[in-house]
Amino acid sequence: MIVLPEPQERRYLQVVHGLEKEHEMRKLLTPLEQMIMNDGIKIGIEQGIEQGLDRGRKEGAVALLERLLAQRFGPLPQTVRKKLAKASVAQVEAWSDALNSAQSLKQVFQ
Repeated sequence: MIVLPEPQERRYLQVVHGLEKEHEMRKLLTPLEQMIMNDGIKIGIEQGIEQGLDRGRKEGAVALLERLLAQRFGPLPQTVRKKLAKASVAQVEAWSDALNSAQSLKQVFQ
């Protein structure tokens, strides 16, 4: 971003204001407003990407645990599938850890 000396900045703003009136334009964004808007968009995109990655990690972990449970204990009841779908990542991790020593599906979820 270029910072103009005060006299040139005043002149720039006067010219922009004149153009707005001349062309009946709505007010243009000031450089500060534009910078704030760009920062907000960037933050929103970054948060969206992070949420998408978190969701993908969770869905992948759930799918893997579902597969391992089915291999070990047979077809999973719908209640177990629903429980897995609603679980947090921490819960899925805990159940994954419990799978190794569990003798039954019930023991995995205790």
